Amino acid sequence: MLAGAALALRAFAQEAPEAEEEPALPPIFAPERAPSAEQERPPTGQPDPAGILQQDRTPREPPAPLPQDRALMLQVGGSLAWDSNIFRQSDAQAERIRTGYVGLRLDKSYRQQRWYLDVTETAYRYSNFSFLDFNALNYRGGWSWHLGPRVSGVLSAERAQALVNYGLFRDTTVRNVRTAERYLANGEAELATRWHLLGGLLADDVKYSFAFPQQPSYRARGGEAGLKYLTRVDHYVSFKLIALDADYTDRALDPVALIDDRFQRREAQLAANWRLAGKTALEARLSHLSYRYPHFAERDFSGNTGMLAFRWGATGKLSLDLAVVRDMAPWIDNFTSYRVEERASLGATWQFAARTTLRASVGHFKADYRNPVVPLSGPARSDTGEIAELRAEWRALRNLLINASWQHYRQDSNDPTARFAGRIVTLGGSLLL
Repeated sequence: MLAGAALALRAFAQEAPEAEEEPALPPIFAPERAPSAEQERPPTGQPDPAGILQQDRTPREPPAPLPQDRALMLQVGGSLAWDSNIFRQSDAQAERIRTGYVGLRLDKSYRQQRWYLDVTETAYRYSNFSFLDFNALNYRGGWSWHLGPRVSGVLSAERAQALVNYGLFRDTTVRNVRTAERYLANGEAELATRWHLLGGLLADDVKYSFAFPQQPSYRARGGEAGLKYLTRVDHYVSFKLIALDADYTDRALDPVALIDDRFQRREAQLAANWRLAGKTALEARLSHLSYRYPHFAERDFSGNTGMLAFRWGATGKLSLDLAVVRDMAPWIDNFTSYRVEERASLGATWQFAARTTLRASVGHFKADYRNPVVPLSGPARSDTGEIAELRAEWRALRNLLINASWQHYRQDSNDPTARFAGRIVTLGGSLLL
């Protein structure tokens, strides 16, 4: 153990050479964002707190927005933003948001091992509604380990804090911060040529600072197992079974409203990642998902979810991406047991100068609220919406990134209280030292 610690310390002391990383697929228009070090956007286009557990549990490692010259670096940044409808109401109220963050970024490889950590403390300050002010501690770190050429795995931990989406959480008089944590220990072993065995343990914790009746806080524990057929790192097909048992941590059993105190989540997942050509990539996932409640089967539900993402590098400076997603998650009240959301997005990224990139994207979504436990007098709730965004990034210096964005969002619904529209304008920057 002492020898291993000495080797690790010696490795961290050495500077890591700069690596040329393959661009990741652009972000899919989705309500649930993974924890990220890119904190220049304030929580105005908020993550959806619908409690959807991330389907793909393999930690993604997108390229850092700035090159990392040393194994350990300091990151600082901030932003100014204006949101024309901060509470996502039909009667819009505008707000100005200031953010500032400081953090550390570690990325170090030693032989076949890799250690990475991205941790930031971010302060969010609101000009008109100061009761929304809060500080967020976000991190994402882990150890990508190898035990010889045939066995590898990941130990990782993630944490993300954000203000809830007031388009879903309707109490605009309180600050409600969602804290999501995920812990993962998985492994992959080569059984035969191109065939790999997958297995892992995982834990998900979601907590709200103020009670969210439709999406209570929960603690989930479980595991996954499966097989992968691998021809290259970027060519594989996998099948996994995922099981989670969860307890609600802020909700008691309620036999009158048919509200349970725990649930079981089961998933059978088929996934594929395929680089069709040098500049073309395809990622797909198809799952059968089920939720079961031990006391009130009236709220049980199951169905198919999936994702298809396609990226095409039309030229050396222009890339196009298309994505379609279908998700399901519990949404618990008298008139709904679960929520189905379907999304589609189309985007383009253009590097029109050596240090300047422009991205444009449009997206559409539809959300249906299903399986009422109390008879409805009219149609079930259904929402539709659109989002359009323009974003520019300028690398002023090697380790200094300036960005600006404009976003328009709109939601229509057969529920008159769930209709809103607005715009967000943001200017921010980040620096690695």
